[in-house]
Amino acid sequence: MSWGYRVIIILSVFVVGILTMVYIAMKQDVVMIDDNYYEKELQYQGVIDARTNLEKLNDSVLVTQEGEMVRIKIPALAAQNISEGYIEFLRHDDKNKDRKLTIATDVNGTQLLPKSNFSKGEYKLRARWKSNNVEYYDERKVMMQ
Repeated sequence: MSWGYRVIIILSVFVVGILTMVYIAMKQDVVMIDDNYYEKELQYQGVIDARTNLEKLNDSVLVTQEGEMVRIKIPALAAQNISEGYIEFLRHDDKNKDRKLTIATDVNGTQLLPKSNFSKGEYKLRARWKSNNVEYYDERKVMMQ
C-alpha cells in the first residue's frame, strides 16, 4: 500500500471521528440553572455589592445539619431587622428538587428547616436579604446527607 492511500485512510478516520463528536455534542441536553439568566446577569452588580457588604462583616452564612434539621445561621450584624430575603437551594441535576424559602430567622439569626424537605446530594445555596436597608448575599455549596 502506498503512502497516498495511508494519508487518505487517516484523513477519512479523522473526518468520521469529528462528525461523530459533533453528532454526540448535538444530542447533549443544555440546561441553565436559572430561567431568566440574561436578565439576572444585567442586575448582577447588585449581587456584587451585597456580597461585598457581607464580606465587610468578616462572616458568612453557616449551614449545619443536626439530626433531622438543617440549621442556617446568618451573621448577627446582618440578621438584625431583616425586612425581606430568600434562601434558595438549587440542584444541578434536577430542577424539581430546588427549594426557595423566605427568610424567617429567630432573634439569633437562625432558621431551622426539616431535612425531609431535601433529598441527599449537593445543593447550591443562595441567600439574599436586606437588613437595616443594607443588602447581603452569600452563595455556597451544601451537601445534604
